[in-house]
Amino acid sequence: MKRLLVPFLTVALAGALAGPVVGSSDNRAAGNGDNPRPMAREPLGSTPTPLPAAPTFAQLIGQKLMVAMSGTTPDSALLGRIGRGEVGGVILFGSNITTAAALVALTTQLRNAAAAGGQPPLLIATDQEGGSVKRVSWAPPTLSPPQMGTNGSASTANSQGLATGKILLCGGINNNLAPVADVPSSTASFMYQQGRTWSFNASLTATLSDAFASGLEAGGDIPAMKHFPGIGYATLNTDSNVVTITASKTALAPGLLPYQKAIGNHIPLIMLSNATYSAYDPNNAAGWSHAISVDLLRGSLGYTAVSITDSLDGTAASRGVSEASLALKAASAGTDMILLSGSEATTSSTYSTLLFAAQNGTIPSTTLQASYNRIIALKTKLVAPPADATLPQVAAPISRVYALATLGSGTSPVRTYWSATDSCGISAHTLERMVNGGAWTVQNLPSTTTTYVDQSLSFGSIYRFVVKATDGAGNTSSWVYGAYFEPLLAEQSSSAITTTGTWTTVSNSHASGGSLKYSTASGASATFKFTGYGVNWVAYRGPDRGSATIYLDGVYYATVNLYSATYASKQIVYAANWGGNGTHTLKIVNLATPGHPRVDMDAFVRLYAT
Repeated sequence: MKRLLVPFLTVALAGALAGPVVGSSDNRAAGNGDNPRPMAREPLGSTPTPLPAAPTFAQLIGQKLMVAMSGTTPDSALLGRIGRGEVGGVILFGSNITTAAALVALTTQLRNAAAAGGQPPLLIATDQEGGSVKRVSWAPPTLSPPQMGTNGSASTANSQGLATGKILLCGGINNNLAPVADVPSSTASFMYQQGRTWSFNASLTATLSDAFASGLEAGGDIPAMKHFPGIGYATLNTDSNVVTITASKTALAPGLLPYQKAIGNHIPLIMLSNATYSAYDPNNAAGWSHAISVDLLRGSLGYTAVSITDSLDGTAASRGVSEASLALKAASAGTDMILLSGSEATTSSTYSTLLFAAQNGTIPSTTLQASYNRIIALKTKLVAPPADATLPQVAAPISRVYALATLGSGTSPVRTYWSATDSCGISAHTLERMVNGGAWTVQNLPSTTTTYVDQSLSFGSIYRFVVKATDGAGNTSSWVYGAYFEPLLAEQSSSAITTTGTWTTVSNSHASGGSLKYSTASGASATFKFTGYGVNWVAYRGPDRGSATIYLDGVYYATVNLYSATYASKQIVYAANWGGNGTHTLKIVNLATPGHPRVDMDAFVRLYAT
């Protein structure tokens, strides 16, 4: 690797913590095989952390709040609040994230605002679960939780978490609000239907979610397991509906297994659900229930690190109450951090409400101090984004013919490949094309991380492609150029084609050039001699077509079956490519398949590097 992850503390925080920091370099690390284990480490929050003498109410409340922002750059109001210590974390959604360079600039502004104000370092969070929930489009995980669940490999889940943590950190995101640890009770579970759960098996969910969390930490990101004590029984989205889960404690017990495993491995952050659990507390949802957030989570399960609510905005709206009222309940109940995804005005107002409640004693000062201690201890775990100035390594684009496609009218399908690597991942590729020495034109890609495109290129035109890549830290490579090449068509009547046995020429309006040759005789052959680096065979498929063998330069390579229940013209039934121009032969030999012995020779296409 070209980067090292180093523990990160602002000068203010380092000065405030007069004693040794808690576990600043003991991130989780997977062992061998499918049973990753974290490194031996001191449980977060298990020992008193030296703190500033008598933090102010403003500090006690500010560190509790994780807030959203609008747009792709933070406004002066948010930066001012961060600098004054009125915000402890910022959550980024897809609407905040455009390019890697913009993300790095955004997170740098946020971090600098906290440092300039002498505040503890900022948690900068997002939801990067994989599958349907990925805020950073170019970042892993490349597998969804259901896919990893089907795979069943803890080492795979761990490596996916590791890659995710590394790439998020390159963009300045140090907190991933993942993994989901909910165990669906049935296919009616809304979390299952959204494709966000690992398995119906609680033990497997526990193993895989903990392995993913371990990988995130090893990659430099703080994981947050969610949604305690589990919303696998919920059939409606808890962000936008009032949900009460009436299952018994016995029925809910399997849903606690992932948390028990993760707590044993010192998970640093747990998110509480917005559902109400009548078995534990019939009146309050988990995020603002002392019975759940303290008695169950801390008392019964022995959790000593940081808890955080799910976003309170949607659930407040569904309940017809204000976000501030739920935040006040959560703070009073003992939940450490409060997640707010509303507007700047709403989150600022909630801060004022909580500050007033702290000042007048509505929120017990001992509860605030205990939460503050845990939050500050968590922030000693934060890792600085890598100081990355290394450009991505980019391989030149290569264009090739390919099979299982259809010849166009005057054009041939050509697939252009490229690749790029970087330890911060690749956030975007830019591809441009030149035709016949003209101007370079940008090619639209299906996604920023696409590494090939299929295009219909005109016969006799000369093409060239060029590509550059941007990594997850915003560094962009130089342009890397591919070779000049042209696609060339040889109809069945070309002098470059020789035949043996009986071949019959027939007109066919659907064929290339309006005609083709066919054979029904066993052993009849057609040989195309050409110079180039790619070749394909164009033929008909249909219910009366049979099979033929393929020889390249006199060596058997494949048997091609032209049978199809329906007729299809101008089909590219075989393709071959080489590393550069050469003189080659492609020979097809009819096997005269019983019952449908016909084999067609419509055309050949070659690619020639100019």
